[in-house]
Amino acid sequence: MSDEPRSEQPGSDAPRAETEAVERVWYDGSCHCGGVKFSAAASRNLTITLCNCGICFKSGHQELMVPEERFTLHEGQQYLKPYRFGNCIADHTFCAVCGIMPFYRPRSHPTGYFSVNARCLDLDQAVNIEYVEFDGQNWEEAMAAGQHVLTE
Repeated sequence: MSDEPRSEQPGSDAPRAETEAVERVWYDGSCHCGGVKFSAAASRNLTITLCNCGICFKSGHQELMVPEERFTLHEGQQYLKPYRFGNCIADHTFCAVCGIMPFYRPRSHPTGYFSVNARCLDLDQAVNIEYVEFDGQNWEEAMAAGQHVLTE
């Protein structure tokens, strides 16, 4: 992987305005021990979700939700261990060496998306970061109210 910042201007994603394309850059990330390395493409203006559900709150997960085509696992698949609970829809993945949850398949989008832990990313390329809250303790009601945010 090159140290040069990467960017993309996808044509298939719906831009904010019909004539405005969203510039995306690749943010590199890893777990604490560095055994799991990955990248996620998102805009320079990030919206990071702070969820108060038990697992996000206790693990410190700060969600950057990205479509799977904007996510690349570079190495460390062998270190990732699954953890499922409750209705077993979400596929939480932890590094078996250091215990960090760098990303997972979320309950809200069990196929097609990854919930990337923004705390595991190098966010130096971000121009603006907005934090929004999600009431994961009342997940069904929060989803119905449209509180869940997808990342540009």
